[in-house]
Parts: sequence; structure tokens; C-alpha cells
Amino acid sequence: MGFNGGRTQAYSNINLLKSLYKIDIPDYTDIEISPITYVKPLSSRKFAKYIGISSKDITDPDERNYMETLLNNIPEFNIVKKLVQIFKTMLKRGCGNVRKWIDFIKHSKRKFTGLRTFANGLSYDLKAVENGIHLPWSNGKVEGHVNRIKSIKRQMYGRAGFELLRKKVILSQTG
Repeated sequence: MGFNGGRTQAYSNINLLKSLYKIDIPDYTDIEISPITYVKPLSSRKFAKYIGISSKDITDPDERNYMETLLNNIPEFNIVKKLVQIFKTMLKRGCGNVRKWIDFIKHSKRKFTGLRTFANGLSYDLKAVENGIHLPWSNGKVEGHVNRIKSIKRQMYGRAGFELLRKKVILSQTG
């Protein structure tokens, strides 16, 4: 509050007020100090995973309590959780207004840094995102095969040529 005096002056004024108003303050030894239990914080990956699911689905009780404590004490986390659930619902049901969802995040007075970055990425190719949500087709299988081929290629690390790669890809057909 702008006090410019020293500690001694402050202590003497506090003691004067205590005696004037008959205020009894317990001594440090009289105060029962309960130890603060250490709670291991969640990693960013686990937090991102848990923000999208219900608290009941978290199997570890410590992590569930930690997540519930965060959600109960930080209102922004509740909003983020709700926004993630809305987006997941849009993906599952194949309907919803992505533009409104993106606009809400972009024009929010709160700083949803990660969600804002995600929303900006979605807005670059909004038509593809809308098609991905509304249309029943998916290129997931193709992407899976491309990922598998790239993995085989990485394992080979430039050894041999295309023929060996072709044989390994054909022989690795699982599923």
C-alpha cells in the first residue's frame, strides 16, 4: 500500500494496534501445520487426452483428482473442455457448424492459445474440414498405408533399391 518505513517501525505499529484492539494472534508453535501432499502434475499429452474425455473415464484416481481440481478451480479449462467436446461431437455425428466454432475461439476475449492455433489451421482449408465432417468418406486407410510404407523405407535407410522396397512392402501386408 506504499509503506516506506522499515521492518522495525512496521512491527512496533502492528504491536501497538494488537494491544490497542486486544487482538490475540497465536504463536507460530501454536499453529498446526498440515503437510501439503505432493501431487504429480499431468504431462501436456495426458492433459490433452483427459480434456477430451469424461472424468469418470480416467482410471488413475490421482490423475482423476488432479484433473477435477483443475476443472473446479480454473474456469478456462471448463470452457476448453466444452469446446473440445463440441468439436468431437461434430466429428462423430457428421454435422455441426465449424465456422461458428472457429469464430467463437478467434473472437473470444480469453487466450485459448492452443485452440486458437488449431482453429487458425482449420480456417486455412475450411472447405476440406467441412467436407471431412459432413461427408462419409475418409482417406484414413490410404494414410495408414502411406505411413506403413514410409516406416519400411526408414528402416531400410537408403539401402538397396526400389525392388527390395517393393518386396518388403508386399511381404509386410498385414491385415
